[in-house]
Amino acid sequence: MRELLDCGVLLAPGHERAMDDWVDGHQARLTRVRLHPVLLGPRPHASGADASPPAPDALVRLAVALRRYDGCILPVAPGSLAWARMALQQASQALSTPILLLIHDMKAPAILDLLNLGAADFIAEPVCLESMRVRLDRLARPAAWRDAGRAGGAQQGSVQQGGVQELPASYLGPPRDAGGARFPVPPRPRVSTDVVEQALASMRHQHRRLAQESFRAAKAQVVDGFEREYIRHALSRHGGNVAQAARACAKHRRAFWALMRKHGIDAAPYRQAAQGRDF
Repeated sequence: MRELLDCGVLLAPGHERAMDDWVDGHQARLTRVRLHPVLLGPRPHASGADASPPAPDALVRLAVALRRYDGCILPVAPGSLAWARMALQQASQALSTPILLLIHDMKAPAILDLLNLGAADFIAEPVCLESMRVRLDRLARPAAWRDAGRAGGAQQGSVQQGGVQELPASYLGPPRDAGGARFPVPPRPRVSTDVVEQALASMRHQHRRLAQESFRAAKAQVVDGFEREYIRHALSRHGGNVAQAARACAKHRRAFWALMRKHGIDAAPYRQAAQGRDF
């Protein structure tokens, strides 16, 4: 995890005052994220009259300046959806800073459209600050996430060549069936340490608050938070395919489903997001 993340909060049209208050209300609770309000156009007048909204090419004009941030938050609501679409479409070639959408009352097709236009990820309002921190860190180092699968494979000692998995040299061979014929039994998968690290990240730096509660209550909160983030990351990595996610986590599918029901996690949004990336 990065020690400190600098995040630009884009004051999109119609969100200027609300996002100023949002930054003021959340900054004190984010010990490892610095929020920086970023004006995209003239600030609304103090008298209450709105200034002319920023042009849709605002992100293009600020593309170089936004490189100073590890990521940017772009608020989107039904009233600003059209502007966000045009802004992301025009900035798709110039913008190198990852954009995390802050969604207000948006439907899945609209979210998928924005992701296809160049947004990197999304989070819904009211926001979970712990989850936002993990997502921003993930966007700040995408190469590490691409290598996470390779790291997990290396821990198992297996090598992929030509689409066929080779077992490690220490593997003594598969067992035989009743007729003496061998059949392959792959070793139990190990979960990548990077995935566990990401799931634990949202639970860190809470010791002061948790210390005010009983040990049992504090432990239950940490375990519940870890389970939620772990399941969400597993579903995200496997495009909402519950069977694949459970297999990669070395969990029985029924146990994985039970954890999803426990925390109210639905696989459908992850499948929709994966389908959107494939188009």
